[in-house]
Amino acid sequence: MHLKEHRETYVVYFILILMVLVSSLLSDVFLSLRNINNILRQSVCLGLVSIGQTFVILTAGIDLSVGAVISLTSCLTTGLLMGRDALTIPVVLLVLAIALSIGFCNGFIITRTGIPPLIVTLGTMELIQGGVFLYTDEPYGQISPYLEVLAWGKLGFIPVSVLLFVITLVVGIVILRQTKFGRHIYAIGGNEETARLSGIKVNRVKIYTYMLCSFTAALTGILLASRMGMGDPTAGEPFMLESLVPVMVGGTSLMGGKGGLIGTLAGIFILTVLNNSLNMLDVSGYWQWVVEGVIIVVAVAFYLRGKNWD
Repeated sequence: MHLKEHRETYVVYFILILMVLVSSLLSDVFLSLRNINNILRQSVCLGLVSIGQTFVILTAGIDLSVGAVISLTSCLTTGLLMGRDALTIPVVLLVLAIALSIGFCNGFIITRTGIPPLIVTLGTMELIQGGVFLYTDEPYGQISPYLEVLAWGKLGFIPVSVLLFVITLVVGIVILRQTKFGRHIYAIGGNEETARLSGIKVNRVKIYTYMLCSFTAALTGILLASRMGMGDPTAGEPFMLESLVPVMVGGTSLMGGKGGLIGTLAGIFILTVLNNSLNMLDVSGYWQWVVEGVIIVVAVAFYLRGKNWD
């Protein structure tokens, strides 16, 4: 029974292990400490934004505005800081508050108007990205030395960025598995009308999930700014769709109510290991896009077909 309920998770972890074995055979340095450290660091940004996306998709929603939120927070953080340590905490809090406001607006419009999440968040994405380009159309600002620690600092031998990802992941897993809010998310994704009749405040839960998704996107934007040293108005563009791939590959159903962060974690590392291996083999970035596109189609086909197995 347990195997049947979690077969997608077992399959995706089997694929991850297989990819690691193949990559280690193709390259002598793949399992080196330096490359493992690179893989962990490379997984953080995609990982953070995918955590928030998982929450939204579990409610049968989707958030295409995450890329624009990442670009916005990246540019605002460095543009307001301009290298000044004294403003680090106020600026970070302001940027996170703005991101939460964006998530609230997404959730509010979706729940109050009934417009599909795809349309609402696509419109929000266009609005925010346009605003970012009005603010700056080129890399701008300067990160403060305090925030540089986020990308390059270590706590012992553990990179601070990896620690941030692990903490966010653990908190997310606890929320989904151990709290009433998490149970309500699964109930809404499984059958929204039944959840509403059961007394669950569906609209409120949905709004909170979109706020959480924007929050993790903001963390990603701040981390990217810390890594690059300045804000980039196009920094978030790849994440609009890339944040969906680990969630789908990890077994979270686009129809909602099924999946979770354990599967998403495997999806994150499958994408990261794949890109790392292709880079080591000197494969063109264009081909990497092709491979990711194939993965998306196969993952969606696999899990849609899987609905007929139940």
